[in-house]
Amino acid sequence: MNIKCIFKIVLFTMFIFILPASQPSIRAESSSYPADSIQSPAGTANQYLQNQKDNGDTDVQQEQSSPMGRTSISVSTDLVTMQVLVTDTKGNVITGLKPENFVVYEDKVKQEITHFEAIEANITTVLLVEYRKYGDYYIDNEFIRQIYSIAEYFARNLRKGDWVGVIGYDMKPIILADFTQNKLEFLDAMRAVSFPAMSEHNLFDALMDTFDRTQEIEGKVSIILLSTGLNSFSKHTYEEVLDRCREAHATIYAISLGQWIRARYGDDVAARYMGVAGGFPLTPIDLSMADARLRYFAEYTGGNSYYPRQDGEIPKIINNISALLRSQYSIGYVSTNTKKDGKFRKIKVEVNAKVMVNGKEAKLKVKTREGYKAAEL
Repeated sequence: MNIKCIFKIVLFTMFIFILPASQPSIRAESSSYPADSIQSPAGTANQYLQNQKDNGDTDVQQEQSSPMGRTSISVSTDLVTMQVLVTDTKGNVITGLKPENFVVYEDKVKQEITHFEAIEANITTVLLVEYRKYGDYYIDNEFIRQIYSIAEYFARNLRKGDWVGVIGYDMKPIILADFTQNKLEFLDAMRAVSFPAMSEHNLFDALMDTFDRTQEIEGKVSIILLSTGLNSFSKHTYEEVLDRCREAHATIYAISLGQWIRARYGDDVAARYMGVAGGFPLTPIDLSMADARLRYFAEYTGGNSYYPRQDGEIPKIINNISALLRSQYSIGYVSTNTKKDGKFRKIKVEVNAKVMVNGKEAKLKVKTREGYKAAEL
């Protein structure tokens, strides 16, 4: 064995022992795709970040401990807790509310709030990105440009303590970057979408797989879905994904891709153009259904959907998502229904508060999970 080989072995051994062990990971095996398919054995994490000196530039951030607690809705002993977002009709986040401003119902039965906390939280999110190949140079490059533009604006909104991972999908999902706090690593992973290889876009399977991988991650978790909403040959059905959305821990914020084509040419031409380029015949109805999918995925998980038709809309959308993710209320109650029958229980949260915006009383909107399964108790 020569000196170079010995040197490499020593470096590799040192690298293993100095890797941090506290970050969350999306590389755990899922029910849809085994860990082998993403080049990592089950239970391991892509822990490549080293503690770096904070030089005042948040492009390279020091590693922090992963957020603690369960995500969005959790059930601990008999306490049901959930993250609640309150906005006005324009999407502006409402802060400063108190426990007496909220009323919680479970299956139409009023519950007593026993836990309340206003939180300004760090972000733990996965960007789930469609990067199918259309086979048309112009369309492919415009999609890539839009995706990377969204990623750049999102990176600008990342703060110290935020975690972000990247999963791309065409025929199947593949992890492009495990959770990192390094903006440069995140952007470098996003550049992988510059080389789409397949024309399939199995959105339903990708979402189910991402739900599996984020299910047990501690803390509040979100999925920022960059997608046309189109689906080709998924093993899972639309109804299965909607059912999973109702009880998933992660909140979806969907940004529709390809709206610029529709704005420029109209849905009739855009459908034919995108369909021929992608090898799948499309109609305007297909595009409308794709929009509806993104909307319902987001609504069922307590998130939002966005349909930007111009690049100038992207900064506002990313700023809105960042604000929604960071400013929420944690509310908990002990259910009056003590049965552990495994049935789905629907939750409704109402807010009663007089909030003035620009001299007028604002109409308030509440977003949270639809409910939980009693079997989780």
